[in-house]
Amino acid sequence: MLKRSRFKRAKPSNIELTDRDVAIIRALEHHRFLTTDHLMTLTDTSSRQGITRRLRELFDAGYVDRPKAQMLTMAYADKRPMVYALGNAGADLLADRFQLRLPDVYWTEKNRRVKEKFVEHTLGIADFMVAMELACRTAGNIEIIPRETILAASPQNTRRREYPFRWQTRVHWNNEWQELAIVPDAVLGLRYTDKPAGKNKAYFFVEIDRGTMPITRRDVKQTSFARKLHSYADTFERKLHTEQFGIKNFRVLTVTTGRERIKNMQEAFQAEVGGSAPAGLFLFAEKGRAPEAMLDWANGNGDPVSLI
Repeated sequence: MLKRSRFKRAKPSNIELTDRDVAIIRALEHHRFLTTDHLMTLTDTSSRQGITRRLRELFDAGYVDRPKAQMLTMAYADKRPMVYALGNAGADLLADRFQLRLPDVYWTEKNRRVKEKFVEHTLGIADFMVAMELACRTAGNIEIIPRETILAASPQNTRRREYPFRWQTRVHWNNEWQELAIVPDAVLGLRYTDKPAGKNKAYFFVEIDRGTMPITRRDVKQTSFARKLHSYADTFERKLHTEQFGIKNFRVLTVTTGRERIKNMQEAFQAEVGGSAPAGLFLFAEKGRAPEAMLDWANGNGDPVSLI
């Protein structure tokens, strides 16, 4: 029997979509790219063989896609689970069944054009979001507020913007004011079901650091972690988060590669904005932590902070 190509669709069989299938398609629309492991976690699936077989059927039927940008990564010795994206039939299903207004694009072509670095960065965000969702489920008293809900409750000017999760900040640098844009890697909220209204929501801007960005640079207009510190500090000081999203609080969660990198970032916080922003505004943690540790962080001074 000939082995089927992992990236070429075979003749699809007639399949009847299950609730889990729909959950998979919706998750791919929300996260952009997810691995088999992510999908197992999100759908509470224990059988890898079973979900792998079903994902193949959904791929052949065009409901999901397999971006070819992952082909080089899959050739490495330390192989990674298959990466999936939304397919054309999946987009049609979401538009028809849930009236979702999706971009008018040919999803197979859109997925074909993505580069490996973009897929890797997006998967880094997905790693965080999936682990956070599992941590909230385990805690039992916390629900995630997705960015779509935050945007829906934002001021009309924000909802009308082409890029609503991008805003301008103002930084004083070398005796000059610089206008700098900030775009978080992710935006989410947490709702605490055991706390009273008015004290039961917290909001977060997330930065996924791969360890390649310089911590500081001579010019604040160049990409660096210090630039992000200044932009978020200005957002806090001038309450731009309230103007942009109508929220009264926020913290910045930075996920990075290791303890030494965290230490360097904390030192940058203290040197760059420690006099104008509270240490609790910036929280740090290593990537790859177990879900039960996802609610434990360290602030800009290195003190432990729990999100519970």
